[in-house]
Parts: sequence; C-alpha cells; structure tokens
Amino acid sequence: MDNSALWVALLTAVTAVVASWVTSRGNAQAARVQAQAAAEAASIAREREARRATQLDFIQQANEMGVLYRRIPKYLRVENEEARRASLAELRDQLRDSYGPFLRALAVVSLECHPEPIAAANAVHAASGEAYLRLTAVEEDIRAAEGFRHAVDAYQASIDSFIEAVRQAQSES
Repeated sequence: MDNSALWVALLTAVTAVVASWVTSRGNAQAARVQAQAAAEAASIAREREARRATQLDFIQQANEMGVLYRRIPKYLRVENEEARRASLAELRDQLRDSYGPFLRALAVVSLECHPEPIAAANAVHAASGEAYLRLTAVEEDIRAAEGFRHAVDAYQASIDSFIEAVRQAQSES
C-alpha cells in the first residue's frame, strides 16, 4: 500500500470519527431540548389541572351554600313565629359551618387563578355576605323576606358569573 492510500484511509477514518462525534452531540442536544419541552408541557398541564380543581372546589362550596340559601324560603312560609325563628337559626348555623370551607376555597382561588376569576370569586363572596345579612334581617322581621330573595338571586347570579369568568380565562390561555 502506498502513502497516498494510507492517507486517504486515515482521512476517511478521522472524518468518520468526527462525523460520529458531531452526530452524537446533535442527538444529545436534541434529546435535551425535547426533554425540556416535555417537562414544560407537563408543568403547564399540572398548573392547568390544579387551577381547574381549585375552581371546581370553589364552585362546589358556593353551591353548597346556595342550596342552604334556597331552602330558607320554605321556612319563611311557616306561620308559627317561634318555629320559623328556630328553623332559620338552624339553617343560619349550617351556613356558618359551610362558610369556613367556602373561605378556604376562595383563598385558594385567589392564589391559583387568573385575575378575572379571582374578581368573580370575590363578587360571590360579597353576594354571600349580603344574603347572610338579609337572612338575619328576615329572622327579626319576616317583611324583609323580599330583600332576602333578591340577595339569594344575586348570589346565584354571581356564581354563574364566576363560572363564565373561568370559561373565558380557560379559552384565553
């Protein structure tokens, strides 16, 4: 074998080694980029799922209070004032018990969600407070029942507004 053939063989071997090295570096870089993209996508999916669970918990807590508020008109029709007051006091106590989980869900929404659902959740909270104040007024004077009904309607409408704000925020993200 002459020197030029040796040089061609050596040059071919070196080229093959360099090409292999460049390819392996490119493959490693591509794998890192792909792994990073997959991790980011998984993180976004986890955040979205956590936000969704938070929103569903808040809706559930608000609806549980709404169920209690909607039971109250039945007791407003009770003719015996003492029996009516006792029933309303019991429902007020149940509302107070459900208020803690509602506030916890509101706090989590405030931490996890976009600004629009947070504002809507705060509106639900305000409407709940108004309905509760109207309930205490009804306990004192049955003639305040119409104001209570309006407050409960506003409370339910605020829950619907929260749900719509969540839908809007999800469609934008």
